[in-house]
Amino acid sequence: MANEGDLKVLAQFDNEIEASIVKGMLEANGINAGVLGDNTASTLLRGLDKGLWRVVVKPEDFDAADALLNTPIEEVDDDDDDEQ
Repeated sequence: MANEGDLKVLAQFDNEIEASIVKGMLEANGINAGVLGDNTASTLLRGLDKGLWRVVVKPEDFDAADALLNTPIEEVDDDDDDEQ
């Protein structure tokens, strides 16, 4: 992953788990990503603010990552399988 200053924030999440899921999805699709977040001490001092965990990508990967993140998931109609 590049230096933190060379990265672009793709999305922010309330918790590390959600951010890690998105990071995994991006990496499964060939886009290097990272998760940046506050440490426990600063979280305790500030409280449970939103947007503590950020998914970051290289600027050149931002558009592809954004398109992937914002692509709706198609629903599969299981009824079609029952008719065969």
